[in-house]
Amino acid sequence: MPVMRALTWWALLAATLPPSLCAQAPGVEVAGGDARTLLFSTAWPAPQESAPGPDLGPAAFSLLLPGAGQHMLGQNRKWIYAGLEVLAWVVFLERRSAGADYRDQYEDYAWEEGRIQNGPRVDGDFDYYETLSKWVQSGAYDEDAMQAGLQPETDPATYNGSIWALAQQIYIPGGGPVPETDPAYQSALAYYAGRAYATEFLWDWSGAPGGQEQLGGLIEASDDRFRQATTALGVVIGNHLISAADAYLSSRGRRIPARMSLAPSPHGSGGGWSTVLSIPVGQ
Repeated sequence: MPVMRALTWWALLAATLPPSLCAQAPGVEVAGGDARTLLFSTAWPAPQESAPGPDLGPAAFSLLLPGAGQHMLGQNRKWIYAGLEVLAWVVFLERRSAGADYRDQYEDYAWEEGRIQNGPRVDGDFDYYETLSKWVQSGAYDEDAMQAGLQPETDPATYNGSIWALAQQIYIPGGGPVPETDPAYQSALAYYAGRAYATEFLWDWSGAPGGQEQLGGLIEASDDRFRQATTALGVVIGNHLISAADAYLSSRGRRIPARMSLAPSPHGSGGGWSTVLSIPVGQ
């Protein structure tokens, strides 16, 4: 129906034009010199053909789902890309789950064996547990809670005490005693308050021999699993890129000289793996 409407409007328009103009319109012939009698022919100008280029469809599909572009091109290596995709995601999910399990274990162990339970349990971040595995005691946050204001821990053998010693070195020249009202003392106190661990995070491993070593082992096990999950995610990304590049070059009749390899890396006590993606760029 749209075509018929267009032809109708074209005929009405041509009926209002002189025969000389109608005769110049492409695809229109005037019969008997009467502009109202039109013969529509198929002699329209032929479209200009452009040179064929590579089909980007397979590359786009492979970028989204490895192996999809190879399937469109009828290539059996689609199963390699698809299988690697599934395997990498399985490893990624399993390693992340294992890392989270070990994280729960070291948080529970620290709470039960090393932390001073002064109230409801509040878990810290990764750096907090790393600090627990290196310092035997946190020391107090406020040495005299009955006194107004904050009295920092003064024993430098404890973690909080070492923070206060560092604050004094930075803000109090010579390390000599200064009044609490002195601006230098207040700056040092603010430094301490922002970096020392408060009452709900204090710990003491002196009553748990070997506890720090066990905590450190659980932390390392968790870190290794999360690192392996990151490696698996790198394999996923590399698989998408190689599959897309392969599909693109295959659509141009070329083979891709790319490769992806795994290499051991000396991270952590148990080692680790790194992903290397190589795609030569040339003519």
